[in-house]
Amino acid sequence: MLKQILSKLISFKTTPENLKENEKAIFWIGNFLKKFSLHLRYFQFSKHFSLVALTQKTKNPTLWLAAHQDVVPASDKLFKAKIKGKKLFGRGAFDMKFAIACYLNLFQELKTTLKRYNFGIMITSDEEIGGFYGTKKLLEKGYGGKIVFLPDGGRNWQFEIEAKGAWHIRVKSYGKSAHGSRPWEGENANEKLINFLNELSKFFPKEPCKIRNHWHPTMNIGKIEGGRATNQVAEYAQAFLDIRFPKNFGFKRISEIVKKCLKKFKQIKIEEIVFAPPYSIDPQNEYLQTFSKIAYEKFKIKTSFTFSHGSSDARFFLQKNIPVILIRPIGGNHHSENEYIDLEDLEKYYLVLKEFVQQVC
Repeated sequence: MLKQILSKLISFKTTPENLKENEKAIFWIGNFLKKFSLHLRYFQFSKHFSLVALTQKTKNPTLWLAAHQDVVPASDKLFKAKIKGKKLFGRGAFDMKFAIACYLNLFQELKTTLKRYNFGIMITSDEEIGGFYGTKKLLEKGYGGKIVFLPDGGRNWQFEIEAKGAWHIRVKSYGKSAHGSRPWEGENANEKLINFLNELSKFFPKEPCKIRNHWHPTMNIGKIEGGRATNQVAEYAQAFLDIRFPKNFGFKRISEIVKKCLKKFKQIKIEEIVFAPPYSIDPQNEYLQTFSKIAYEKFKIKTSFTFSHGSSDARFFLQKNIPVILIRPIGGNHHSENEYIDLEDLEKYYLVLKEFVQQVC
C-alpha cells in the first residue's frame, strides 16, 4: 500500500508555481482522508493550498504529522515512479512525499480506532519557496501542539538537531546603456555586478574547502541575468544569492559583510527574498528518545544525530516553542535526477512511526 500511495503522489507535478497541480494533489489527499472520521479543513493563502485533518476537534493535538507536497522542478520522466531493485525513484520520493504516503497508510490502518488518538496531519505546498504561505500561516491561525513529526531533515536514521539559516537576496546592478562598440559611452551593469560578486565571495571559504563538515557560511550564486543584446552596454543586471550560515556565526556578521561590500559599489542594491533563521533541537527531548527506543526495540536500529546545511518548515514550529522530530529512512539524491527512497527501509520506518503514534497519542 505504501508503494502504491507514494507512486500516485509522485505523479502530481507539484512544483510550487504549478498551483493547479498542487490543488489537485491536496484534494486527492483530502478525498483519501474523507472516508475516515476526521476534522478536515482546506486552506488557501496567496493561492497556495494546505490541508489539515485531525482525529479530535482541536487546534492543539498531541502530535502533528507534517509534510510538504511541493517539489523542485524536474523533467517529466521523474514524475513517474520507477522501481529498481529495492529502490523507488522519482521526484519527491525522498523530499518528501514518502512521509505523506506513511501518514495516509497510517490513517488507513488505524481507521477503526482513530477516535482513541489525538493527532493530526498538516500538508502544505510552498516549503520549497520558503513556507510562508503554508506552515507559517497555519500557525498564525492558532494551530499548535506538543510535538511535530516532520521528516524533512536527517537521513539514514539520523536525527537532525541543528540547521543553518538561509538568506536569499536579489543583487541589483545599475548602469548606463550605450552601443556595444562604444563601451566608454556607457556604464556596464554586468561588469559592476561581477565585480561586486567577486568582492563578496572573498568573505566565504572557497569550495572545496579544507573544513571536513563544511560547518561555515556559504554563498551560492544561483542565477545571473543582465543586458538585452550582445551589441549593447547593459544598463541593468541582477543576481540571486543563497547564503547559508550556522547559528554560531550569526546573521549579524553576514549582514555586516554584505554592507561592507555595498559601500564599495554605490550602484549595487540588494533586496531580501527569503530569510530563515538557524535552529537547533534538544537531543534529549522525550519524544525523540521515544522514537529512538522504538526503532531499536523493533529492528535494532541505532539512531544518531546530524546537522543540516539546508532549512525547513521546522523553524516555524520551533519559533513557537513546539519541538520537532526530523529523521528520515534510507534514501537520498533529493533535488537531483536520481532521487530515491529505499522501499525495504521505508517499511521499517513506517512501522516505527506507527508504534510511535500509538504510544504518544
